Amino acid sequence: MLKTLIKIRLQGILLRQTKSSKKNQGNSIGKIVLMGLLFAYVGVVFCGMFGMLFSSLIEPLHLMGIDWLYFALMSLMIIMLCFVGSVFLTQHEIYQAKDNDLLLSMPISNRDILLSRVFVILILNYIYEILVAGPALYVYLTSVGMDAVQILMFVIVFLTLPLFVLALSCVFGWLMANIMRHVRRKNIVTLVLSLGFFGIYLYAVSSIQEYIGLLITNGKSIAQAIEQGVFPIYHLAIALNEGNFISLLIYLLCVLIPFVLVIYLLSISFVKLATSQPKTKKIKYVEKPMKENSMFKALLIREVRHFTSNAMVMLNGAIGIIFTIIGGIALIMYKDTIDMLLRELPGIESMLTPILCVMGIGIGSMNIISASSVSLEGDRLWIIKSLPIATQDILLVKLGMHLVLCIPAGIFFSIVEVILFQLSILDAIIVVFVPVLFTFFIAVLGLLLNLWKPKFDWVNETVCVKQSMPVMMTMFISMGLVFVIVGGYLGLFANIFDLNSYMYLMIAIFITLSIALYYVLMTWGLRRFDEL
Repeated sequence: MLKTLIKIRLQGILLRQTKSSKKNQGNSIGKIVLMGLLFAYVGVVFCGMFGMLFSSLIEPLHLMGIDWLYFALMSLMIIMLCFVGSVFLTQHEIYQAKDNDLLLSMPISNRDILLSRVFVILILNYIYEILVAGPALYVYLTSVGMDAVQILMFVIVFLTLPLFVLALSCVFGWLMANIMRHVRRKNIVTLVLSLGFFGIYLYAVSSIQEYIGLLITNGKSIAQAIEQGVFPIYHLAIALNEGNFISLLIYLLCVLIPFVLVIYLLSISFVKLATSQPKTKKIKYVEKPMKENSMFKALLIREVRHFTSNAMVMLNGAIGIIFTIIGGIALIMYKDTIDMLLRELPGIESMLTPILCVMGIGIGSMNIISASSVSLEGDRLWIIKSLPIATQDILLVKLGMHLVLCIPAGIFFSIVEVILFQLSILDAIIVVFVPVLFTFFIAVLGLLLNLWKPKFDWVNETVCVKQSMPVMMTMFISMGLVFVIVGGYLGLFANIFDLNSYMYLMIAIFITLSIALYYVLMTWGLRRFDEL
């Protein structure tokens, strides 16, 4: 039964990645290729990043005679990446899965249900692990070399280290599940925690060079701290570096005992954890005067409430809003540093406005809200279609939600640029207008793509913003356009136009494209929505 459950869960994940809609039950070859390219791109980026990091570490650590610290740092990176990448999935898969009641009503042991969920999370951890362990192994083999015993131990560590991370994730997920039972604003808490983990990860990545210098200058003291404070990691590193079987045994005990203990405790309390309901507080009705809104405002409030009801949907669809606000604050905080850098660039004054425009559209290109707005209706689409509302108004509201949520943050970023760099009135208007124009273009494009390939057969709303073709295409196009604009000038038009003339040309092109896409939305888009 365990084998069957695992097979069903893996098939479900594969189908969610490749199936387009209920009408099209077959796999989409184009979508499979697109997903493959996306995963390959992410894999190459991460492997390259960690490969460069380990290449800069191996030589100084080897010269200092503390090669084991290399493997200790590798294991710490694996633990951090796997934990951040799977902790919320663990909470969802084990404690908040929607099919818990269905499976528990069947003659299936609790242990098999639990282990099937754990196995799926474990596979994800192995994928995260190989992004770090693969480059680390390659760098060490090519720089120092390993014998057969060391390679065998490396394989054992590779297979067992995610078990320790999984135990940590299960404990943290259990704590989160119990905390969420007493929290009213669950989405806000989840969003804040997700951003917190993501921020820690970004800070660590941005500070890699500083950490490398710290390791080179204080390698031995850091090694002593790891040896005394994190002895399982120390013994893991010693086992890989020296082929020490005693250290390997100590490491395995430190990894396997917590994992077995956590799985045992979860298995005996799984029914209670899976079926427990959050405590609800009775709200006493207080009579208030009825407030009447216009049709457009009422529909817009509905769209915004639906979008903000799921923290993962907000995080994946509107991460650009957060980065835009953070970017504006960063500009204010590091104004002096930016001014110093700009002074070192010759002729920067004549290129400042186009550069600021590119910054504005680049940071806002991560907003893909409209690309999932139709799919998020799911099997409730018939409700809004049955109301006496024109199709044009429905689509305009979905378009308006993207604009209402994204434009204010973009204007804030642009105003900060205008004030800090003391632009003229004309340049200020351009710097504010260009990100708004780009936001409108992406909003219409995403909505059209979602009408073309909607995804209504989801179980969890997160699928709409993570595993649907319109979202991926909108994300690639919006981010890719930034590189196309910059690369087009550097590679093709630098000898034909000056930078400001090229900027006006791009503005004219995007205005034309936006008008054309809006026309398509108001003609083909209306007919397509009626067909859904």
